[in-house]
Amino acid sequence: CRTYVHGLKSFFGDYTLSEITPNLINEFKNRRKAKGVKPATIHRQLDIMKRAFNIAIREWEWCKANPVTKVSLERLNNKRDRWLTFEEEESLLQTCPDWLRDLVIFGLNTGLRLGEILSLSWKGVDLFRKVVTVFKSKNNERRTIPLNETVFEMLKAKAKVRSIKNDLVFHTQTHTAIDECNVGRAFRIALKKVKIQDFHFHDLRHTFATRLVQAGKDLYKV
Repeated sequence: CRTYVHGLKSFFGDYTLSEITPNLINEFKNRRKAKGVKPATIHRQLDIMKRAFNIAIREWEWCKANPVTKVSLERLNNKRDRWLTFEEEESLLQTCPDWLRDLVIFGLNTGLRLGEILSLSWKGVDLFRKVVTVFKSKNNERRTIPLNETVFEMLKAKAKVRSIKNDLVFHTQTHTAIDECNVGRAFRIALKKVKIQDFHFHDLRHTFATRLVQAGKDLYKV
């Protein structure tokens, strides 16, 4: 994501590859922690940096060693217990632009991850059986998700005006794939407008699961 890369460039931008050492990377970590950045964010930034060094070594032969491999990664202990109340949901949906509102509604009613929603194709939509299929999830698994009436009606409406330029269910006005970073940016702006704090798009997935449990569904099945 551009946000992670920007954080790396702002610190390491004036250094050459040979000047980036494990000590310098640890200094980067300490400064990020001092600013209150969460361990998971620092972990993702170091992972991006490690992959960049691997490309520089293997493909471009710009350097011979990867200093990131000598730095301990952050423990991902920033667990959260946050879901959207129905009042917050109403306020959020009212302020979202139409394209973002569809993504939020779909996430709230299916529990799919953002990447799974954005990559959902009409090939994976079965309106007859009222299910959608994610062909490749985060765990490289294929799974089928039942549709409730809300998202079923949404997909029925979208099917009538679906793009002939690509097979994506959700796309931009120019029929291209929607960028995750753009979703994140628009989502944060919408949250700020309605003063909803400490909430991320991924928490829609948690909201979906929480509401199922509150409705009496078996936790193991959820």
